[in-house]
Amino acid sequence: MRIAIIGSGTAAKTLPPHLASMATEAGAEAVLVNPRLSAFALSAYERLVVDVGYVDAMQSAAAQSADAVLINSFADYGVDAARAATATPVIGAGEATLRAASQDGARPFAIVTVWPASMGFLYEERLRALGLGSLCRGVRHLSPEEELARLGSEDDVMQRMARHDTQVLERLVDACRLAVRHDGAAAIALGCTCMAPIGPALAARLDVPVYESSRTGLHAAIDAARDGARREPTARYPALIPNIVSAWAGTVEAVANVGVTNTDCPVCITTEDPT
Repeated sequence: MRIAIIGSGTAAKTLPPHLASMATEAGAEAVLVNPRLSAFALSAYERLVVDVGYVDAMQSAAAQSADAVLINSFADYGVDAARAATATPVIGAGEATLRAASQDGARPFAIVTVWPASMGFLYEERLRALGLGSLCRGVRHLSPEEELARLGSEDDVMQRMARHDTQVLERLVDACRLAVRHDGAAAIALGCTCMAPIGPALAARLDVPVYESSRTGLHAAIDAARDGARREPTARYPALIPNIVSAWAGTVEAVANVGVTNTDCPVCITTEDPT
């Protein structure tokens, strides 16, 4: 059983250890597929680039005999287009987490995220698309807007969580408790797969279920792979997005003005040779 995971959930380009161990325990092989085209979804404009990059990566993974594909982002980048392009089950980490937190539409929940309020459009889209807005008791944003300026540095919030920073953990515990006591949430959905390093520690401090999205998403992907259900692709031109990304990645002039970088900075638009 082979599970393709699109994106590491951080700026790194390696499979997160917790996903590798989870897959092994389930008798599955987890394979990381990094998008050839990527950006940080600071607004709906940049999000369009991310969607295209994730769909392209999904199609590559499906073509390599994956039994299921996990979009390892709470925003579920390109999930509907991905599902239209392949018969392979495609699982969005955000969708899986929101359905689990809400018990498929039966339980009030809240989203707690490390990202600032300007990123709220990502959560609004997922709640709207899944019809779960009425059960969401709120989205609590941990960071101020200034956090976005630190992206790619050793002191950004993703790096601090990877180091199990006590201050970040305590602030998240407080935010979750407020979501329960003040907002009336009966469960917490952690709003970014980058929160995986501190997900278990956070869950251990709370009295309500806490759903960390990368783990929840992988569980759903493994279940989908075992189920073996396939759907008929509906895309009429499924080669379109891979061809667009290939053309973009192969044309220096096309990318010269959008901040090409060979670093792991999650802010800049990047293109990679798939070989």
